[in-house]
Amino acid sequence: MSSGTIPYEEFAEVALSYFNQVHNAAQRLCRNPADADDLVQESYRLAFQHYRELRSLAHCRAWLYRILHRQVVTQHRRQRSGPPLVLIDGGRDDSGEAAPPAIFDGDLLEYISLQEVRAAIEALPSDLRIAVTLCDIEGFTYAEIADITGCPVGTVRSRIARARAKLMTKLQTHAEDCGIRRKTA
Repeated sequence: MSSGTIPYEEFAEVALSYFNQVHNAAQRLCRNPADADDLVQESYRLAFQHYRELRSLAHCRAWLYRILHRQVVTQHRRQRSGPPLVLIDGGRDDSGEAAPPAIFDGDLLEYISLQEVRAAIEALPSDLRIAVTLCDIEGFTYAEIADITGCPVGTVRSRIARARAKLMTKLQTHAEDCGIRRKTA
């Protein structure tokens, strides 16, 4: 074993400790539980295959998310380039299943169901959805998100700001449609 190489057993222990977090993120990013399972499986297969490339166990979580992000992008490209999926009568489309609950803060959010918040997040364009999910749900810093997604920190900041603005507008409009008004001081 050369110096700087992380022992396999240590890597496995740390990587597997993040399994539930990676799986939850996959479900939020791809919207389909079956696809999320496949993405996590492929991400962990690649992580274990290339664990020697990880420089430090302190960066393991971000490294796993970077692999997951690449798998999500690859899956999206494959789906766009392939023929559309056609359901036969009696078939079942699982894409409408809800993702696991996420924790959000805010005045209006007390009155809006998590299902409505999830729907608003899922309606975002993929680049905005990924950025806001990694930041506000998974808790990554802008620099870590930039590393995971492979884009500059400024782009990450912009995507998160645009995603939050779209979510605020959509959820505020939804709240007003339901008769919920913002409290005035």
